[in-house]
Amino acid sequence: MNRPVNRDVNRDVNRATSKEQSVLFDAFREVAAERHDRVAVRTTSGETLTYGELSQYAQELSHGLARHGVLPGTVVATRLENSPGYVALMLALCRLGAIHLPISLASPPARAQWLTDQARPALLVTSGDPAAAPHGPQAVALSGIRRRTGEGATEVRPVLRDAEDVPFRLLETSGSTGRPKLVAWRQPDLLSDRTEWIRLLGIAPGDVLGCMHPLDVAHGTDVHMWPALLSGAELLLVSPAAPGDVLAALREHAVTVFSALPRHYEQLAEAAGALGGVQLPHLRLPMSGGAYLGGSTVRRVRKTLGVGMRRIYGSTEFGIVLGNFADEHQEERGMRPLPGVEVRLAPLRPDAPRLGELIARSTATASGYYGNPEATAASFQDGWYHTGDVAELGPDGEYRLLGRVGDAIPAGDGVVFAPPLEETLADRCPVREVVVLAGATGGVLIVAAPSPGVPANEAADSLTAVLEDIGLAAPVRITDEIPHTPVGKPDRPRVRELYG
Repeated sequence: MNRPVNRDVNRDVNRATSKEQSVLFDAFREVAAERHDRVAVRTTSGETLTYGELSQYAQELSHGLARHGVLPGTVVATRLENSPGYVALMLALCRLGAIHLPISLASPPARAQWLTDQARPALLVTSGDPAAAPHGPQAVALSGIRRRTGEGATEVRPVLRDAEDVPFRLLETSGSTGRPKLVAWRQPDLLSDRTEWIRLLGIAPGDVLGCMHPLDVAHGTDVHMWPALLSGAELLLVSPAAPGDVLAALREHAVTVFSALPRHYEQLAEAAGALGGVQLPHLRLPMSGGAYLGGSTVRRVRKTLGVGMRRIYGSTEFGIVLGNFADEHQEERGMRPLPGVEVRLAPLRPDAPRLGELIARSTATASGYYGNPEATAASFQDGWYHTGDVAELGPDGEYRLLGRVGDAIPAGDGVVFAPPLEETLADRCPVREVVVLAGATGGVLIVAAPSPGVPANEAADSLTAVLEDIGLAAPVRITDEIPHTPVGKPDRPRVRELYG
């Protein structure tokens, strides 16, 4: 059920928030009433809020936002680092039925301006001095909202009317594979989706969910924050730190649920290996999603950290589509649809029905792309979301993700996909990271950062030799650093721009 997003800015919306517009906050408040004195949010820098304190903080912020003129349907942008205050602000926005537009602190000025132009926020909440905020909407410091009295409140213009059409969040796609878009989610849909997630994983008050991702992205909020706060568990915000410090935090705080990109696990495994191995006995659900997960990474993590990684696959638009949560060796394993999720394949070739674009359907997904009905119609067709990712259905009934539809590369007598090729090159060549770009006008391109101490020409020669072995000719570019998106994925458009 995929509802189009209504952007009629001329409608009258001056009415009270409906029950449907605040269901996430209401669900949290019920948990907070039972867990009043238990820790809700903790940071590795020492800040702590109980459920009772977080609930009170959120309500104080909601009153402050209302005095700034925030009403149901008002778009409020944020540029904040992870903190208990940021968590409280999101709860406050949910309580008011407002629309949250997170803008990453790492976003370049052009990207931040694009987001502002798309959503036209009436208010921008910042961590520091509002006077230093970029040109655009009225800016206010997060600390100022909580203390502010009613004097001088600024009237802002709400955007939407009908409760069934009002999203609570406009989340940008990563832009790692193309032009970014704003994905609109409604509160009831996310509540339904995350409630099922909590039930599936058995997340309970005794769990500690460790989050090293920005709360500006779905990996931070939907895999960590909301499951923690809606189950009575503890949310640990891991400050940006070296992999060794992240490992120490996972051990010190006895984290039980953790999810990160494969690249992050590789960094943790390297740090643990330098210490002779670091065991994480409390970590019962070490999940990995957001990028291709190869068997070599699974093996390395098991060897150095003593944990068996669990595979998950999803998207900003859909939530989690596939997963494998079995506590067993998953080096060569695939994934199955989550309960309540239907999937099918659109074959790439008539003679290969088990290889195709993965298409998924659920009763709780995003409403579509904000202000972009063409993109919504292209991706959401008759209730089915077209992921743009290619999967292979094995004889065991498990789906194995291979990459994007545009990642197919002719090689020798067959076809290879960019993500598995990246794994092969990383395993066989002296590089710490490699990106394979395919499908664009510029053709196939290999960009890599050498391992420490390895000369650029040696890395390039090694990559070229492996490519020749598999029957692929492609230019190789060597760089000191590969640019990444705020969530930690290679920024492929930027890589193409820099090195194509």
